[in-house]
Order: sequence, then structure tokens, then C-alpha cells
Amino acid sequence: MFGKKKPEVLVVGAGPVGQLAALALAKRGVQVEIVDTGIWACSHSYALALHPDALALLDHFGLRDAALRKAYPVHTVGIYDETGRRAQVALTANGNLRDCMAVLRQDAIEALFEKALDEAGVKIGWRRELVDLASNVDHVLAKVNRLERDSRGYVVARSEWVVAATERFDVPFVLGADGYESETRRSLGIDFDEVGEPEYFAIFEFQTDADLENEMRVCFAGGTVNVLWPLPGGGCRWSFQLPANVSDEPNRDKDRLLLSGGLEHSKLVDDTHLRQFLEERAPWFTGSVDHIAWRMVVRFERRLAKSFGQHRIWLAGDAAHTTGPVGVQSMNVGLFEAWDLAHMMHRSLHEGAPLCDIASSSARWQAEWQRLHGLSGGLKVEAQTDPWVAEHAAALLSCLPAHGKKLDALAAQIGLSF
Repeated sequence: MFGKKKPEVLVVGAGPVGQLAALALAKRGVQVEIVDTGIWACSHSYALALHPDALALLDHFGLRDAALRKAYPVHTVGIYDETGRRAQVALTANGNLRDCMAVLRQDAIEALFEKALDEAGVKIGWRRELVDLASNVDHVLAKVNRLERDSRGYVVARSEWVVAATERFDVPFVLGADGYESETRRSLGIDFDEVGEPEYFAIFEFQTDADLENEMRVCFAGGTVNVLWPLPGGGCRWSFQLPANVSDEPNRDKDRLLLSGGLEHSKLVDDTHLRQFLEERAPWFTGSVDHIAWRMVVRFERRLAKSFGQHRIWLAGDAAHTTGPVGVQSMNVGLFEAWDLAHMMHRSLHEGAPLCDIASSSARWQAEWQRLHGLSGGLKVEAQTDPWVAEHAAALLSCLPAHGKKLDALAAQIGLSF
């Protein structure tokens, strides 16, 4: 075991969702262990922004100001086509600039959370891989392998990860925040069905002299959805949607992304294609293109778990849902799922609340994802809706950086409702 006291909750996965879950549990006095394979580097990840609501959630840990110091603040979402801006959604209410969307990389978010966990006396168990779960009436038995690098070879040296030891946990709860390939979800036998077609994006990050005016820009062009993110330090990220037939079987990376690579895709992210994308889809972007720091073809899937858990094992974040990239909804909504699960598990452990309360809470989040995926009606056009906005209403659902009532309010600004 990693701690001196017997853990009450095992959190599987140390991305932002798992780390926030562990923080919320520790804040409530729950003994928590958090483990992660921690083998595959996450120096680049698509998730790069905290919604205004998620940023406010960090106030519970005293982390909002620390996040803002590392972030580029976004106050508006501009909605564009090839000709320029067609609509705009304000994120900052009542002139409070702290209620912005904070653009910072996932690794920067994780670094903030890991430091806070360390200060709370919670150490992440890196290079730990969940391999088995068995749920009983009042506890869960979890088997976790501890991995070590083993150097092999004589003429050509190589290294690989091997099992150094197997640790067993006997805990009241397991919270699975272990991403797309969740072993927690698989142990429960929960289906993870596709609820929409996969999408491919060509991603470019580069330095630019463009003044992006504290605005995230969504651009509809030629049947594609594209997004321009301003980055801290004078950079930006462009994500250009590619045709659906760009690839049939991309490689799956153990990061939070689904990446497709290889020579057949490298030509889609060369300098020529970047210039072509900008000229055809966003001729209004006149900023310089300096030092392209990252380029990649990325595959995103839209999936939703049949349930978000059962009994004493529950899911949050990408373990339960994945969606399109533009609104960064999966990670941000996952943070709230983790917050709720931590609260409910604390109530069950320390206040005697029934397990059905956790089931009810998770069912509400699954219903929210039915809505976010457009499976329960989607956005509705009103009489006063601008015709151009009405034409793109279905696609806008996954582009707005919010959920729940805040999503309703953002949609209302452009004449849409649920």
C-alpha cells in the first residue's frame, strides 16, 4: 500500500478527472489511493481549457488563481464562416473577468492538481496498472500490478515494462477515471457504444503575431467544423476537421486521445496543407505562422457507456463518455462527475447515505450526456433565430463550452434552446 491508513476509495486514473476526484475525497477526510499507469507521456493532449464553471470549481481547492496565472483567458466564443464572424457568445458575465474560460494544457492542469494532492498528503501511485476488480456486498477487491522498466538485449539494447509486484486493495469504493480504454468499465462488462460517427482533425500549434482578442473561434466552412484556440505565450492551435474517409483504422494511443499516424497522414499536416486550410476555410486569419511546434492527425469518437457504474464501482470522465473536440466537454463535465462522486462516496462512508444515492447521481450525469450527444432532442431553433445559426444548430451543440443550465444560457444568446 502507498499510505499508512487503509484506503476507503481507490481512484483509478490520474488525469485531471481522477486527480480532482482524489482531491475532493481528501478534502472531505476520506482516505484515498490514486493509481495510474503513468508510462505514456502526456506532453501534448487535445484537452486544453477549463470551462468557466470548471474554473470556479477549482475555488474549492484554492486553485483558481493559480490556474489563471498559467492560462490565456477567453471571454467570448466567436462563431465564424469563411467570410468572418457570424455570431458571438459571451462567457464572462457581469464584467467579472475571473469567470472566463482558462486555456492551458492538460499537463499544466495535472501539475496543479498533483501539487495540491501532494500538499494534502496524497501521493499518486505511478506505473500502477489495474488488472482485476471483484465487487462484493460491502467492499471491492482490486488487483494492481506495479510496473518497472526492464532493460534487455545484448547487441541492441531495449527496454520494456514488466510486472515487479502485484498489490491488492480491499476498499469500500472504486472510482474509475481511467479513460477511453478503461479497465474499470471493462471489469463491469459495461458496453461503450458509438453514438455518432468518428471525426478526424488536423492539428497545428504555432507561434503567431495575431491578436486573438481573448476569443475562441469556431469556424464552419464547406461542411467542416474548425476551431482556433489562443494559447498562452503568443501561440495558437488550429484544428481543421478532415473528411470522414481519411482513415479506416487509426492507431490507438494510450494517451487521452485517439491518434492516427503514419506516412499516409503526414502529408495532411505539412506546411502546404496548413496554408490551404487557412486560405480556404479562414481567409480572415491574417496572423503570421511561425515555428510550428506540434502537428498531428487526431481521431475523436463519440461514445457513451450504457451505465456509469454499479454498486461500489463508478465511472467518470472519458471512461464513461467521449465526444467531439471543439467544446472540450468530456474532460470538463467529467470534473463535475468526479466532484459529485466524491461527495456521494463521502456521504455513504461517513454519514450512512444509501448506495442508491450514488446510482441516482450517476444516472443524472448519463442523462446529461444523452443531451450533450443530441440523443434527447438537441438544440431547437426559435422563430427569432438567425437563419445561418439555425443551419448550424446541430453542430453547435458540442461546440459550446458548458453543460447544464449554463449550456442553456449560452445557447439562448444565439437564439437556440433545448
